[in-house]
Amino acid sequence: MQKITSKHIAEICGVTRGTVDRALNNRPGIKPATREKILRAAEELGYRPDYLGQSLVKGETRTLGIVMFDVHNRIFAQLFHAFEEVARQHGYFVYLVLSHKDKDVEIEYIHNLIDRRVDGIALNPINAGTAFESLLHKTRTPILTFGNELSEQFPHVWIDDQAAIQEAVRHIAAKGYQHIIYVSPPLRFKGEENIHVPEQLYLGFQAALLQLPSVSYTVITEKDYMTAIHTELQETRSRTAILCTSDVFALEVLKSLKDSNVGVPGEVGVMGFDNIDMLNYIDPPLTTVDYQVEEIGRSLAESLIRRIQGEDIPLRTLVAHQIMERSSL
Repeated sequence: MQKITSKHIAEICGVTRGTVDRALNNRPGIKPATREKILRAAEELGYRPDYLGQSLVKGETRTLGIVMFDVHNRIFAQLFHAFEEVARQHGYFVYLVLSHKDKDVEIEYIHNLIDRRVDGIALNPINAGTAFESLLHKTRTPILTFGNELSEQFPHVWIDDQAAIQEAVRHIAAKGYQHIIYVSPPLRFKGEENIHVPEQLYLGFQAALLQLPSVSYTVITEKDYMTAIHTELQETRSRTAILCTSDVFALEVLKSLKDSNVGVPGEVGVMGFDNIDMLNYIDPPLTTVDYQVEEIGRSLAESLIRRIQGEDIPLRTLVAHQIMERSSL
């Protein structure tokens, strides 16, 4: 089937292509009756703008790319929805790709996005280092990061992870807990991949405990963290809270404790980190750290679009966080 172009519309309406362009793009210099005639013809013919052709002329495609680990964790799904909404409001189409925390897949998808001439990329990187950053610079494409950071050469949108986890630790201590089981399985990948967020959380956790010498702790990084948690609970006699660096881990902990008839918070306290939307359906309601992930998505899109348009943006944009007090502690 032949593609309908502005040239076809111009021939049918007996006008120039410039007049068609003014009508289709709502520009001045055209009579209302002529505009109406052209728009009606375009609709009847099923005309669609040739964005690829326009991009070759204008040097932009009105598309963005966003690279995430996955959407199994609801924070990424929530963030994407907010990002896409803002992009759409500004007239941008969004390509979503998932790295699955695979370094090679991440690089492959970045190349794919560049091949599609996206105007900018939002990236939660699993790669790190000078070679990777050099690759990103060579794309000559505006790139912002979220979650894991790269160097200061790439603007970043996230929260103050260290401050947030310190508040969580102080909140647990204020509840009278004497021992904290800190659950962060990603820490086992230190030195193998970009785990900037887990590392920052752990630094904040350690800093908070330096101010709380009466609180003991155990750090669990095993893949099978539930077995390690149950072993630790059997060995400690102190009043214990389990602090998880993701609500996903915390939900698994709550389920396992319930299956083992361990009362929460009667026998053990549990706290998460993320405030994913499904917590509305959890019993007992989970105390967690909320960091307005939708606001991160909106700010990320706004900042990336401003960068594409040549505006200066902050190197680091921090979104607010807060403790969501519920009944699991």
